[in-house]
Amino acid sequence: MFPTPKPLRNELRIDPFGSSHLLRTLTGGAWLLLLPLSAYPLIDYVLRLGKTPGGLAGTWDDLLLLGGLVLVAARIAYRGLDAYRKTDLHLPLLVYFGVFLFLLLVRSPETSVGIEGLRVYLEYALWFFVGLNLPDNPRQVKTLMAFFIFFCTVAAVHGIGQYIAGVPVPASWVDQAEAGVRCRAFSVVGSPNVLGSLMALAIPVGIAGCFSAAAIRPRAAYALATVLMAICLFLTFSRGAWFAAFVGLIIFSLMRSPRLLLAVAVISIGAPIVSPGVAGRILYLFSSGYAASSQRDGRISRWQAAFEKVHQHPFVGEGFGRFGGAVATRAIPGNFYVDNFYLKTAAESGLIGLATLAFIVVSVWRAGYRAFSALSRPVEKTLAAALLSGLSAVLMHNLVENIFETPLMSTLFWLFIGLLLCLPRIEAGPPPE
Repeated sequence: MFPTPKPLRNELRIDPFGSSHLLRTLTGGAWLLLLPLSAYPLIDYVLRLGKTPGGLAGTWDDLLLLGGLVLVAARIAYRGLDAYRKTDLHLPLLVYFGVFLFLLLVRSPETSVGIEGLRVYLEYALWFFVGLNLPDNPRQVKTLMAFFIFFCTVAAVHGIGQYIAGVPVPASWVDQAEAGVRCRAFSVVGSPNVLGSLMALAIPVGIAGCFSAAAIRPRAAYALATVLMAICLFLTFSRGAWFAAFVGLIIFSLMRSPRLLLAVAVISIGAPIVSPGVAGRILYLFSSGYAASSQRDGRISRWQAAFEKVHQHPFVGEGFGRFGGAVATRAIPGNFYVDNFYLKTAAESGLIGLATLAFIVVSVWRAGYRAFSALSRPVEKTLAAALLSGLSAVLMHNLVENIFETPLMSTLFWLFIGLLLCLPRIEAGPPPE
């Protein structure tokens, strides 16, 4: 009856996301939330040393993870669903989460212990989604890695200083039958094995910086940082970390510069010759004293105990948090670290859990290599090779340690996977508005 009025050109529209300056600012600078993680060991050390009120020392990384997930959601709300980055790792992760949640439901004699034990596997994996979605360009990822190398170098210098000063360490860290080992560097991390794993993760990134730096000064800085981290790695006297770093460097050399294989060989052969402590630590592995000690209360006896647990509950295991790890050590009397994260997983979640973990490890490596192959620019390709090599070293180290039991290493592992897989998606073009 009456004509429909035409809308005014300047009609006010309700657009809570697109017109929000605050949301635009938050999403544009979201990657800055990842900067504290580059200094994870130092921040965690300072907070624990200062005994901050309100339990911040034990929760700051959880709060940061929550903030990261909120920022991912905000970016999707502001930029649309297309802003969320999909990878070929998403389906394997869905299977991984689903199977482990299923195992929690079917085998949890104590629910609270089971949930705490499951956290090691699932909570830190959420950092993958944060690392995948927050950076907008390769420069941001390179900045994160530069800060990471800087703070790892600070930790390395602190560890070297500990060794020079002869800081006392627990007697259990050094077998009395070993020769030439008077101290083991542990720095702000608190464990020589975890410090060694951190150095094994960082050293390929430092080498990548040497290769990719455009000027002499940053190249020299990366070179100095890499040397200091390598010295610190040796001074941890962590044989598992040495082996893991060796594997990581072999992978990096094959991916980017086969000429590095000669340098790796020279260092591997020369270190035991130059350092009696390194030689003694390696040779002790092949001694009858080590075999007897390991069978009595060392790795061999602990691995045998893990196999017995698998034999008792072959398919679904003892239940998460009930054997061989940090949660079990606190919650189950008489428990211990099994010093093999994969055997720990088999004992707690059975062959189903172990197969699922192996599946996600293989999926991570394949996705990482595909991301490396998809890159075209040499700088990003070298960084991707370094990330994948460092992650491979951590995976290898878990064969003889419970490295994934530490929030530091689990957080960095999953975050770096996210950064690695995001590189091909941000290599070309400016970030979306």
